[in-house]
Amino acid sequence: MSSVTIRGVKKRYGALSVLHGIDLEIRDQEFVVLVGPSGCGKSTLLRMIAGLETVSSGDILIGERIINDVPPKSRDIAMVFQNYALYPHMSVYENMSFSLRLRHLAKDVIDRKVRDAAEILNLGKFLERSPRQLSGGQRQRVAMGRALVRDAEVFLFDEPLSNLDAKLRVVMRTEIKALHQRLKTTSVYVTHDQIEAMTMADRIVVMNAGRIEQIGTPLQLYDTPANLFVADFIGSPSMNVIRGVLGAAAGQTFVELPDGTRLPVPDMASGSIGQKVVFGARPEHWTLATGDAGVAVKVEVVEPTGANIQVFSRLAGTPVCAIFTERHDFKPGQTIRLDVPADKIHLFDAESGVRL
Repeated sequence: MSSVTIRGVKKRYGALSVLHGIDLEIRDQEFVVLVGPSGCGKSTLLRMIAGLETVSSGDILIGERIINDVPPKSRDIAMVFQNYALYPHMSVYENMSFSLRLRHLAKDVIDRKVRDAAEILNLGKFLERSPRQLSGGQRQRVAMGRALVRDAEVFLFDEPLSNLDAKLRVVMRTEIKALHQRLKTTSVYVTHDQIEAMTMADRIVVMNAGRIEQIGTPLQLYDTPANLFVADFIGSPSMNVIRGVLGAAAGQTFVELPDGTRLPVPDMASGSIGQKVVFGARPEHWTLATGDAGVAVKVEVVEPTGANIQVFSRLAGTPVCAIFTERHDFKPGQTIRLDVPADKIHLFDAESGVRL
């Protein structure tokens, strides 16, 4: 059993508190991604699991064993870092086998483990090369192979793709996901890139300022964000958010914007009349309305991406992005009407940010 349990974990550096009581259960064989902006505490939490940072209070368990005071080498974890940390004077084979040689395993066992890992990672023909003879993606695979040969209970990834170019990041995140599906090893992955989190995770843990904002599957977080922070952080482009006041007239409830524009609200939303709220809608959920339906906006910028068209405009002075899969010949300065289905609308309390 290689589950990871985090119970009330706090981290302080003197008077500075960086983690404020983290509770998290990572199930056996699960791929969990910790995501959040720089400084939110995600890497600190990962390093605490690895034993590279001490726990100020609370407990961390692997399986049923509390590992707070267990040295890193005895935790049965393997870690892949942001920088590849390869020994430049060693070959790929020597880099991958280094930890096994330190454990004084038999040469035939070491050779089998290294070659098995090299086959999984498509590194077989590079074993005799030095790191300087490899591309960035190949070096990252070597770093992964060095972790893979250890047969650890838990894999830890600390922003392993951040040094790669955009195209290679797409390739490598697919390789890491495929590797996890093959090995079924419990994995904890840290990134600030929400696209990586969405595409790789079984579950995502969204962190902010040393606290967990929400835990869920990628689509749970995307479709039902718990608060404004998650709504804004998850999704690219991010959710459109427009501030207004909850109003009602003629038996209908609406969000009234500062310029008097009225937007619909979802049927299941709570809140009281006169309450300051934030209306939210994903860019792809806006539709092109006809006649007097929807709201009028003036097109400012049009960005065709090939697969879709991103249209940027303003509504009550707030920037709004709409994404259309159909081909439209919109021009800057043109007035169009946008609408959004009621079941695709999100409503948040303006003060607390909590979903209504």
